[in-house]
Amino acid sequence: MCFGADGVSTFKGIRFGVITLMRTKQAPHLIGIHCMPHRMNLAMQSLFTMPMISKLENFLQMLYGYFFTSPKRHLEFTKLVKIVETKGLKVIQNVKTRWISTL
Repeated sequence: MCFGADGVSTFKGIRFGVITLMRTKQAPHLIGIHCMPHRMNLAMQSLFTMPMISKLENFLQMLYGYFFTSPKRHLEFTKLVKIVETKGLKVIQNVKTRWISTL
């Protein structure tokens, strides 16, 4: 059996974590893993402490604001996307609470 958690001590604590208590009382073969999407989110957060990545994030935020505050510019962006034949049809706003929206 496997138990995925976000890595907080409540779940993964050595003495009183949920995984430890379940191993001692219910499932001795339980495997505790750190939730992969949450681990990826933590890795992305650590990247944004780097100045170059932070500047890139700011640039993408400005790009989003430029194209999506004006319907005319948004239409021009959509036309450009079709000409270039890319997969996406819009720039997605980076929201800190949305896991990995930066990707």
